Amino acid sequence: MTFFLGNRGSVRLKRATSILISSLSDTIDPADVNTSLNRLSFDTATENLLTGDKIDITTSDSRGLICFNAETWRSGVVENSISAYINVNAAGGLRFFDTFEDAINNSRSTEIELYAFSGAPIIIDYRVRDVSYSLLGNVTSYTLSTDRETIDTTVLTDNFRNMYSAGLLSGSGTISCLFDYTISGVTETPLLMLQLIQRLNLGSSFDCALYLTDRDFDPSVTNVFYQFDAMITKAGVEVTSGEVITTAIDFVTTGEIRLLIGSIDEYILKEDNDRINLEQSIDFLLKETED
Repeated sequence: MTFFLGNRGSVRLKRATSILISSLSDTIDPADVNTSLNRLSFDTATENLLTGDKIDITTSDSRGLICFNAETWRSGVVENSISAYINVNAAGGLRFFDTFEDAINNSRSTEIELYAFSGAPIIIDYRVRDVSYSLLGNVTSYTLSTDRETIDTTVLTDNFRNMYSAGLLSGSGTISCLFDYTISGVTETPLLMLQLIQRLNLGSSFDCALYLTDRDFDPSVTNVFYQFDAMITKAGVEVTSGEVITTAIDFVTTGEIRLLIGSIDEYILKEDNDRINLEQSIDFLLKETED
């Protein structure tokens, strides 16, 4: 009997690369807070932020982030920074949540309460920060090509060309999906791949893990996957009468390309921007587990 190994791969991605995306500056005016809808807006949000993003907002204003209720923080007082997942509407209005799932599904019962304020605008800095991988839904195929540059070490006195192959390693590829914009649990939708290229200031970079074998689908196999930072260079859709709409994104790698076996490399970000690597889930730090 023939057995095919790796006939069902998967794609997991993080919205921001392991190298933190540089921050943007903006201002929050009193009129930017809509307490009836519990949404907050600022000028550059529409072009740079997507539903499900985890963002850090900081300010040097002595009043702190007074647009949030003081109960948002464990200290019970208004602080100068907040980290939360966001839900973005068509007008760029933001709702804030503690978990990715609640933000994706716009769970009104768990939203972080906003607070109206008066006086001078609050000057803020914000950036996208993602620390965990999410499964990309409706993937039909992906390709990854790696290329090593050849270095010519021929000198004028040589009679034959000498090519030294240990040059720089680069990669590129394509991810194809069936188009879908609906939300289901915590699975990333293919619409995200079209949205990422629209980030005007923060850029279209992401972390990617391309699985050749995935233990979540077949417990009898070991995870084998490529992991790398990438940037989207082209995104498109194909609409054909009577056929399912498909999307495809082309990407290039922007750093190290690793072919790994075992658990995906994840981490916890600390307040000083340093990282603690995770071998499994957060529970791994709290209890003993089998290797």
